[in-house]
Amino acid sequence: MTNIEAKNDEVLWVEKYRPRSIKDTILPEKTKSIFKKFVEDQAVPNLLLAGGPGMGKTTVAKAMLNELGCDYIVKNGSLNVNIDTLRYEISSFASSMSLAGGRKYVIFDEADYLNAANVQPALRNFIEEYSKNCGFIFTCNFKNRIIEPLRSRLSEVDFSIEKDDKPKLAMQFYKRVVAILNNENVEHEAKVVAKVIEKYFPDFRRVLTELQSYAAAGRIDEGIFVNVKQESI
Repeated sequence: MTNIEAKNDEVLWVEKYRPRSIKDTILPEKTKSIFKKFVEDQAVPNLLLAGGPGMGKTTVAKAMLNELGCDYIVKNGSLNVNIDTLRYEISSFASSMSLAGGRKYVIFDEADYLNAANVQPALRNFIEEYSKNCGFIFTCNFKNRIIEPLRSRLSEVDFSIEKDDKPKLAMQFYKRVVAILNNENVEHEAKVVAKVIEKYFPDFRRVLTELQSYAAAGRIDEGIFVNVKQESI
């Protein structure tokens, strides 16, 4: 059985095998080096992490803060984050001292769904008001939906993948997926796993979700494409 970190209390593979450190993430090296530097310097600025779905934006944010031992909370912008949420939950968290010591952080996942008329403008003031005690990390698929006055207060990191990096990252992810399948004792055909990755790359979350669904049948082989009415390999 392959030695791979897993959270035994999690059922979903995307959570069970979510990387807990920057070194374990699968990213272009130039992007990865940015986050390594933040951890080495023990200083994570206010960030806007932008890129397609399933590319590891939230994973990176959590991994950095976990490595630094920072207190943080995660709020999903698509799940009714409103002015009251800011006034009571976020304000209370951001203004209080961390039990672990050091800086606290709020991660706004899917921040492009935050209301641009009231919530996003209010966050401009939050970033400045709580700057001594709390940092803010925003993740989004479409950064053009983040208002410019808010973006100007954040350091942007683009999760796009250049053409030359794609084969290397796809191979890294293939090896990670095979390790997960071995760890879960799931029989699989290598070419089928490769085909699933090819179909959904670089949406790593989608790949793991699909494979876990297929694995429920006990084996991952060419039959999965017939079962979901897709073209057979």
